[in-house]
Amino acid sequence: MGVEVQALPDADAAELAELAAALRDELLATDVERVDLGRAGVPPAGAKALDVIAAGKLVVEFVRSAQRVRAVVAAVSRWVAGAQARSVKIEIDGDVLEVTGVTAADQRALMDIWIARHATPAEPA
Repeated sequence: MGVEVQALPDADAAELAELAAALRDELLATDVERVDLGRAGVPPAGAKALDVIAAGKLVVEFVRSAQRVRAVVAAVSRWVAGAQARSVKIEIDGDVLEVTGVTAADQRALMDIWIARHATPAEPA
């Protein structure tokens, strides 16, 4: 699962990294295997790093089930409500859910639909 923090337009890479680190801590408190910093692809020629960290991006690894997807999405939703981030995009297999400051009821309905698409076939959402 990919997770990307979206901050205010004037946010710099350091602020995005700080927000992503805070969200990473929140996600590690859920039932996930690991949460790594996202990568931006191939480093520029001459760079000493093996790859480049993408500011604001995380990769969350866990055994996929409706319960675990729901726990991760709920953690992101709680974090967005209390953070300076404007939204967080969550992506599984190219399908994106954007968690924003919409009403709780609307957010819950959107989350339920999105989670149902990613539940294991034998497991009810």
